[in-house]
Amino acid sequence: MYVSGLVMAALAAPPNVVMILTDDQDTLLGNKATSYTELGSMASQPVLQKLMMEEGVRMSNYFVQTPVCCPSRTEYFTGRYYHNVRGNNGVGCMHVNSTHVHEPGVGIFDLFTAAGYETGVFGKVTNDQQPQLEGLANSKSVTHINSPIDFNDFNGLTWYRYFSNGTRYVETVNKTDPVFGSIYQTSQIANRTIEWLDSLQKVPKEDRKPFFLYLGPHAPHFPATPAPWYEDLYPDFAAPVTPNYNVSSPDKTRHIRQNPPLTDLVKCWEDQHFRDRWRTLASVDDLLTVLFNKVEDMGEMDNTFFVYTSDHGYKFGQWRVGVSKEHPYETDIRIPLIVRGPGIPKGVVMKDLLGSSDIMPTLLDFAGIPKPEKVDGRSFAGLLFGSSYKPRGKWLIEYEATETIFFDHAPVWSPPNVSVCPGPLPRGPNITEPNCHEVDIVGGGNCYFIDSTASNTWRALRILNTTHNLQYIEYDHTWTWNSTSIEFHELYDLNNDEYQMNNIYNASTSQLKEALHSELVDYYNCVGNNCP
Repeated sequence: MYVSGLVMAALAAPPNVVMILTDDQDTLLGNKATSYTELGSMASQPVLQKLMMEEGVRMSNYFVQTPVCCPSRTEYFTGRYYHNVRGNNGVGCMHVNSTHVHEPGVGIFDLFTAAGYETGVFGKVTNDQQPQLEGLANSKSVTHINSPIDFNDFNGLTWYRYFSNGTRYVETVNKTDPVFGSIYQTSQIANRTIEWLDSLQKVPKEDRKPFFLYLGPHAPHFPATPAPWYEDLYPDFAAPVTPNYNVSSPDKTRHIRQNPPLTDLVKCWEDQHFRDRWRTLASVDDLLTVLFNKVEDMGEMDNTFFVYTSDHGYKFGQWRVGVSKEHPYETDIRIPLIVRGPGIPKGVVMKDLLGSSDIMPTLLDFAGIPKPEKVDGRSFAGLLFGSSYKPRGKWLIEYEATETIFFDHAPVWSPPNVSVCPGPLPRGPNITEPNCHEVDIVGGGNCYFIDSTASNTWRALRILNTTHNLQYIEYDHTWTWNSTSIEFHELYDLNNDEYQMNNIYNASTSQLKEALHSELVDYYNCVGNNCP
């Protein structure tokens, strides 16, 4: 019997499931903080705290499988690890074959639709957005799509529409007289979602199908453009200066250890971006407010599971790496997860180790839908319901560098015609450095590297149990992973080094090194039920 069978037996009908996936949301970095904080950016969301945390379970040790957008999202929607969705020779959306997301019998949307659910998609799905939306429509993996095509533009005008009768078209919103009163993306997503739920509510309750609702607000991702009515929020807020902020890192991989000290101009732009991110999350809170009000109005609150999470975390100058993800450190891989629904405890924080590929099998478990054979993650529904559950002690994390980029790689929103910082986003100490070189000199580089195809492809093992709190990392820019191709190692004991500033690999015993490598290799080669 599925774990959810115990809960479903007490429900009046198959449960609805709502998945909310934000973009780049951290859990550690608070306003002007001098240490990691308990909630990070979630501290800016009182509605999230009231409607989800106080009414559900927050997972405090939840990790992403790959800390960058398209791979992470593909892993979420298939329940697979990176090495099992990687495209042939690394070709694909940030190296992954994202077509698995709309593959019948594989992706989460099709599995819910095939089980008789109304399946609605609102917001960013994967970075190859329009082909992905068309793939979902062509495969009839969903019953409804109403999503922005250019999700990077918070004021974008084009929306992809698909209906259960097969009708599809691209809608262009009138910029001067927009439907729902504003072109702002998060508000549009909220209103379009309510419009769809309104249509479901018109069906007599006894004839109503359950629904699977996916919401993908782009907040708080670059450029983090706030809604016009939130542009002035948090005027005095600033990015945290944690103990690992702007520190020299001589024992980290090359592109990090060569980064020069961050300047005041860098910090100025980090502070602006920090404020912008929190401003965009205010609109996510607004979305949550109207969503929960609508589900309550439908009479479905006691029959609906809600999951709130993000595709990866973020950093603000920790280890001299500007504003980014892509790295194996806690800032980037530790992310939000809150679950609310029938039978789930309220106001509880659980510390069990969980990972992003576990989400799909858990949501399927809620609905009593069998998981496909090649799903690598495993359901933690038993943990939530207090029934059978085998704890994890380790988690695999993988990343293949997508490009070499620098601090100025993406725009930061600032008020029009206002100079918020005394110069543009700097590429390095020389603000407009034309020729960046990755050098093997600690702090001696001429540019602020954010990612590097030469030294930021890695696989890692995050170990967290009653005796160990470790992170072991191997680097191989060729993605070959044989005895001669591994170029660098890192190892951190987070019980004694919370900020990951002391790489203890070279000081560790050969027995420990061999054991960690062997465990990582076994995990890296796993598929489906063979995965830990």
